[in-house]
Amino acid sequence: MMRLGALLLLLPAAAAAHQTSVSYSELSVRGREVDGVLRFSLADLRTQLQIEDPRHPPLPALQRLLLESFVLKASGRPCALQPAASAALEGEDGLSLRARWLCDEPVEELSVRVGFLDSFPIGHAHLSRIDFGKGEVSQRAAQVEEPYFEAQRSRSVAQEFGRFLRLGVEHIFTGYDHIAFLIGLLLLGGSVRELVKIVTAFTLAHSATLALAALDVFAPSPRIVEPLIAASIVFIGVENLWALRTSHAAAAVRHRWMVTLAFGLVHGFGFASVLRELQLPRAVLATGLVSFNLGVECGQLVIVLAALPLLNRLRGWRAFAPAASLCVAALGAFWLVQRLL
Repeated sequence: MMRLGALLLLLPAAAAAHQTSVSYSELSVRGREVDGVLRFSLADLRTQLQIEDPRHPPLPALQRLLLESFVLKASGRPCALQPAASAALEGEDGLSLRARWLCDEPVEELSVRVGFLDSFPIGHAHLSRIDFGKGEVSQRAAQVEEPYFEAQRSRSVAQEFGRFLRLGVEHIFTGYDHIAFLIGLLLLGGSVRELVKIVTAFTLAHSATLALAALDVFAPSPRIVEPLIAASIVFIGVENLWALRTSHAAAAVRHRWMVTLAFGLVHGFGFASVLRELQLPRAVLATGLVSFNLGVECGQLVIVLAALPLLNRLRGWRAFAPAASLCVAALGAFWLVQRLL
C-alpha cells in the first residue's frame, strides 16, 4: 500500500496533517477497457461490514459497498463494471479489489465518482493513479466534499485543433436552422462584395458571442437563444418577401449586413452550446474555441460556395425567390412554435 504514498502530496497541507484514513486505486486504461485495483485498510473496511477471515473476504458485500459506488464514465458515458471481480488479502492489514470496466468507445477522458466516501470515516481520502499508457500518468485525490475527479489522455496541440475543427464543421452541417438562415440570406442575390460583407458581419458577430458564452462570461439560457434563432429565420424569410414584393431587393441586400450583425450575435450563443456541453478543461478551451469557430466558418463557406451557383441559376425562374423565401419563413415559424412549447 505504500506504492501510492507519494500521492498524499496532492492533498491540502492542512488536511494531510490530520489524515488517518486513506484508500487507493490504480486504473489502467487500454482502449475501451479500464483495469482497476482498489486498496483499503482492514480497519476502515471493518467500520462498514463484518470481515471474520481476511483470507476469505466477503466479495459480494465488498462489491456492493465499494465497486458499485465507484462509478467510471468515459467522455460522459458510463462504463460497465464487468463480472469476475476479485478480492484478496494484501499484507497484514490491507485488502485489495481487482475489477474491470468496459466503456462504449476508446477512453480519452475518464471521470470517476468515489461514492463510498459518504460512508467511510470522517476525513477519509481516496488517492488514485490513472495510467493511459506510453508514460501518460495522472494522479488525483478525492474526499467527501469533492468525491469526483477527472483525467484525460494528453494530446498535442495539433490533435486538439483538428478535433475541434471537425466538430465545428459537423455542427454547421447538422445545424439545419443555421443552414436555413444562410440560404435565406442568399436568396435576394447581390454582388460578391455585398455577399462578403453580409457573411463577414455574421462571422464577426457570432465569433464574439461564441467566445463570451464558451468562456462563461455571458451565456443566456437555450430557452431564450433557440427561439430567437428561429425568429431570425422567420425575419429573413419575411424580409425577402417584402423586398421582392416592393422591388426593394437591391436596397435590402445593401443593408443586410446590419441584420446579419445583429442576428449573428444570437447564433453565436447557439454555436457555443456545443462547447459548453463538452465542459472543456481550461487547458484546452482556448484551442477548442479557435478551432471550433474556424470549423464553423469552413462549413459556412462550403455551404455558400455550393449553394450560390445553384441559387443564381434558379433565380432566373421568377417565382423561385418568393417561393423559397416563403419556405424559409415557414420553417422558421415551425421551429419557433416548437421551441416555445
